[in-house]
Amino acid sequence: MSEIPYPVVDFAAVVNPIPAIMSAPEFDQTVEFFQQNPASTRSLLGPIPQALIFALVRNGRPEHVVEIGTYKAGTTEGISRALDANGVGLAHTMSPFDTEEALRFIESWPENLRCRVRFYPADSMSFFMQIQREAIRCGLVFVDGCHDYEFALFDIQCAARSMTPGGFILVDNAPQAGPYFAALDFMKNNPGWVNCECNPSTINPALAFDRKRRPVARTGFIVLRAPVAYLLQDRPRTFGETMWSSASVRGLRLQLGETNSGTLHVQCVLRGFGDAGGAEQVAQASRAIAGEYGSITVMFENALALAGTWSRYSVEPWLIWEGRTPLKLSDLPQVV
Repeated sequence: MSEIPYPVVDFAAVVNPIPAIMSAPEFDQTVEFFQQNPASTRSLLGPIPQALIFALVRNGRPEHVVEIGTYKAGTTEGISRALDANGVGLAHTMSPFDTEEALRFIESWPENLRCRVRFYPADSMSFFMQIQREAIRCGLVFVDGCHDYEFALFDIQCAARSMTPGGFILVDNAPQAGPYFAALDFMKNNPGWVNCECNPSTINPALAFDRKRRPVARTGFIVLRAPVAYLLQDRPRTFGETMWSSASVRGLRLQLGETNSGTLHVQCVLRGFGDAGGAEQVAQASRAIAGEYGSITVMFENALALAGTWSRYSVEPWLIWEGRTPLKLSDLPQVV
């Protein structure tokens, strides 16, 4: 298989790489491949948006890519080609409706593409719960499921919580009111994120469906990029409830991404589950931070401990930051 040309862009050097990708001469060659690729006829996307996804995956080299809405696996194949060329990464694609048809196409692919895909005959809620249990962090999420506002906002918010620093969420169908306003409302509540628009759109107050509303020209995409660090602010933030291996928790270890000053508040909820029901304990602690950088540990004065015998445990850490600027973490908090 010959290599598909694509624009090479240093994501670390630019906040919004979309204009550089789409204006590069190599991008026309990427588009040309998808114009000629038979699998493209099985995608609901045209050659240009398929080429953009391919270029983002090739440059970002994500370990995990998520596609909400498989249809006939045409877009999935393009993602798999990018991951195969990178030599790393897995595509997670889901649909509760298209199982037989999607699997028929996926199973017809060569082994090097098939091994890059996991198909889930499930809706996005079930999927995001599963990857939370597996501690999977996504580098790119393509949102093309139900286009109602509430469903689109749910998918965007869950994608954001599972995102690696600097990753991308691509929301399709910007001309439709549901996905478009879901993305706008998400941005209002998450100021650390970047709207990678290259064709700024104005809102026509008389139109819900507006074909001229295309933040990324020649596509129906809204492209949102995550901050390059995990941000803590004055609103409580959790990175999700995770399975835990014991009946006690002593504190949290954090990796500070830059120096900062303020007060960090930590709260942890430890839960046990068993035949007799469940148990729950909560502990909290605060720590003043004045210019520290790198690894710090916040310990509880009294360690969390559950009495009794339980078949499994979970822990849910919450963090609140009081400071003039957000506190940046270079990695996810680690329970100790």
